[in-house]
Amino acid sequence: MQTLVSAVRSTGANNVIMLAGLEWSNDLTQWLSHKPSYPDHNLVASWHSYNFNACSTTSCWTSQVAPVTGKVPLIAGEIGENDCAADYIRSLMNWLDSKSTGFLAWAWNTDFNCATGPGLITSYNATPAAYGAGYESELHSIARN
Repeated sequence: MQTLVSAVRSTGANNVIMLAGLEWSNDLTQWLSHKPSYPDHNLVASWHSYNFNACSTTSCWTSQVAPVTGKVPLIAGEIGENDCAADYIRSLMNWLDSKSTGFLAWAWNTDFNCATGPGLITSYNATPAAYGAGYESELHSIARN
């Protein structure tokens, strides 16, 4: 990660850099021990979480992700589930929100049919899939609080 950060900064860029963990960004266990040095601290840990990932339980989030959120900003750059539901992301979004952590749902496309991936919509006129409706509902709930 240090080589990446140094290369980006050598161009004069001072933007926020999202730095992911291992295993398709689902494993943050080594993130803090490999955190790059950068004096302006314009770095964010990036994490992906799906119901089919290894770290997909509250106990895993608490043991592996919470230590990172306690030290650096974190963005869940991809969250989702492939079961045509929204139970997993509801629980995950509530947990992330309790840690003041941002999150983005994957994916705005109609190619996925639940079994192959998490599609937020069923058509490009923005008709939500059940998973997408659950995501939208949770965002409205968070906004009201």
